[in-house]
Amino acid sequence: MANTVTIDALRQELWSKELLDDVQRDVKNIMRFMGEDENNIVQVSRELKEKKGDAETFGLVARLRGDGVTGDDDLEGNEESMKSFSEQVAIDQIRNAVRLKGKLDAQKVVYDQIKSAREILRIWMKEFIARQIFFKLGGVTNTTLVDTNGRTVGGRALWSNTSDFIPDADEAYTGTRLRYMNAGGVTTASLTTSHTMTLDVVTNAVTMARLADPKIQPITGDGEDFYVMYLHPLSARDIRKSSDWKQAQQNARERAESNPLFRGALGYWSNCLLLENEFVPWLDVSVAGNSFRGAATGTDCAVDTARNLLCGRQAALMAECSNPDALVVEQFDYKNKDGVAANFIGGIQKAVFAAGGSAGTTAVEFGVIAVDAAAAV
Repeated sequence: MANTVTIDALRQELWSKELLDDVQRDVKNIMRFMGEDENNIVQVSRELKEKKGDAETFGLVARLRGDGVTGDDDLEGNEESMKSFSEQVAIDQIRNAVRLKGKLDAQKVVYDQIKSAREILRIWMKEFIARQIFFKLGGVTNTTLVDTNGRTVGGRALWSNTSDFIPDADEAYTGTRLRYMNAGGVTTASLTTSHTMTLDVVTNAVTMARLADPKIQPITGDGEDFYVMYLHPLSARDIRKSSDWKQAQQNARERAESNPLFRGALGYWSNCLLLENEFVPWLDVSVAGNSFRGAATGTDCAVDTARNLLCGRQAALMAECSNPDALVVEQFDYKNKDGVAANFIGGIQKAVFAAGGSAGTTAVEFGVIAVDAAAAV
């Protein structure tokens, strides 16, 4: 006799697939450039959906540096070796759930409580994953970080993988600063409220990305190469006050006519697409320990600061695992009360290339530059 799968089991499996599909679509809408190939800011691997494992390994390859050969000179024996490195992304699980009050309470309301629970869990998961991507990109390890409303958002900053933080010497402007700059061009301890985000700072960040070693590879789309800068809403506000902002906005609008990825952008400047995003890390120095690394670590910021992020290819890496129970509905108290749980199994990490700098020995971010700017509420 053949085994029969219950309708409830099929429904739950369908809900789980729908949840993960919806969340991935939502996060992709937030990031704009997220997918399985290398021409994305967030490269996603789903190989662990097909096999067991506690980590996923991604390959990172820098551009070639050689001059090649000319004429009939021998190419054999003069080949160039690829400068490559691998980044491992460990996986973890994150869960949340909603417990409903009971059948009497469900009778009193006109909406479907289980459906509403699924929806708010979808939003929660989307926001969790999006925030994790920006924490990793920004090297944030401060678990007491708050948002502009004072709500703690850094509690899971170390989830799945601890991101490489910005070196203290770079924040102090005494280091090599291969992947860091700020709007004041000073140590973060000397930032003032006047050191806000401007289009000139965007230009400087793009120049740093182009001249970086190894070079940060731009995204290719619509026939051109460009970088993407994610701006905290407070920094986006300051950009809007720029005398050149209307021109930057027009540049983005012209490209949006042929490429939907440019639609809704804040602007386009110096071959950089400017995107406003609420999940970009922000530091309230009166609450969160004065540093994106945490209290008594890192270089203190003198003022409230947004860590805006200029990104190219493979800036962040994400592993996603198979999870048929991503959304579970359970009953308790003799079937009087329902509970809805959602979970995600995977991992996120910033891509770090282990051989950067002129000496080829410095570990540097593969595809992101942190750009701090004063950002007062």
